[in-house]
Amino acid sequence: MKKLIVMVVLFLSINGLTHAQVSIRGGINVASMSANATEKNYNDYENQSIIGYQVGLAFPLAISEHVSIQPEVVYIQKGGKSQYIANENNKLISTFTSNNIEVPISLKLGLGNNTGKGLGFYILAGPYVGIALNGKYKNDLTILGATSSSTKTVDYTDDSTPEKRIDWGANIGAGISLGRMYLDARYNLGINNLLDSDTSNSNDNEPYRRNRGIGLTLGIHF
Repeated sequence: MKKLIVMVVLFLSINGLTHAQVSIRGGINVASMSANATEKNYNDYENQSIIGYQVGLAFPLAISEHVSIQPEVVYIQKGGKSQYIANENNKLISTFTSNNIEVPISLKLGLGNNTGKGLGFYILAGPYVGIALNGKYKNDLTILGATSSSTKTVDYTDDSTPEKRIDWGANIGAGISLGRMYLDARYNLGINNLLDSDTSNSNDNEPYRRNRGIGLTLGIHF
């Protein structure tokens, strides 16, 4: 799988650079996790978001005047925060952060001028596949008002690790361009259960975790 993703990245990079329009974008990702409690007796469970960053290259390949296919290669931080709170003096706050390489491929519809001149607007949607390079948990445990912190690195090479490194899902977004600059907003919907080792992703009453994210980036066309 890692070899396949590297080959896709190289292909998209070479193929994109043979066309006139290439863009780079960077910004933030408000990341969260759609998840349930890994322990069934944790009733006071709550998910919250964290803020990461992202940067990537896009290669719009025109099909017609207003329609294009846009492959990308993106470095993006994902994760989220989970809380088990009995009261303010007794709680567990766990923050998970992962660094990922993603390859989204979107169908893009542009209105107005999106070729580096004038004002334009666009919408896009499509699938993505990603791989986690590394991950880390930070746990803050408060018992009777005393808080202790610990960190744990996720070893994706260990087959016994419950977290799975391959992610896939869909992106949907829109943007505004002015000349060579553009502002891009997207919703990232992870579909793969990152705690499930089989392909069904539908084991009832089992723990699940799926990535979510709202991205806001500023880009420039070359």
